[in-house]
Amino acid sequence: MRRPASLVPALVVAALAGCSSPPEGAARIEVNLPEQALNIPGGPAVWANLHADDDVTVNLVRLSAPIAMHRHLQSEEVVYLLSGEGILHLNGSDRAMEAGDLFVVPRNTPHGFEPTGPSPAIALSIFTPPQVEGDRIYEGAKK
Repeated sequence: MRRPASLVPALVVAALAGCSSPPEGAARIEVNLPEQALNIPGGPAVWANLHADDDVTVNLVRLSAPIAMHRHLQSEEVVYLLSGEGILHLNGSDRAMEAGDLFVVPRNTPHGFEPTGPSPAIALSIFTPPQVEGDRIYEGAKK
């Protein structure tokens, strides 16, 4: 059963506010992630934290502008492109990506992403170990 679109902003607020693990034995379900991503407030590159615990961070990301080349010193990043398209810049090479593609970026590997389609690229970004402040290091000046 599909939830009415009017509930989507409430789901985004819940995702932003409830970024911890559900109690043991409970599950958390997110529906229609591309629509949720379109409702995340903010600029051309924004994310909402969907889950964070001692093992993993899961973010819902909306990109309508490029993400500059950077690396994560402590975390591996797994990105699943839910909708849209773009160019993955990874360690000196470029690769066209489209909805349904997944890429894994080992820790300390330079990477960036440039959306190329008419609509924003929407992705799940998963960090393990969890994302921490200061882990993202930009190549050159910070963007």
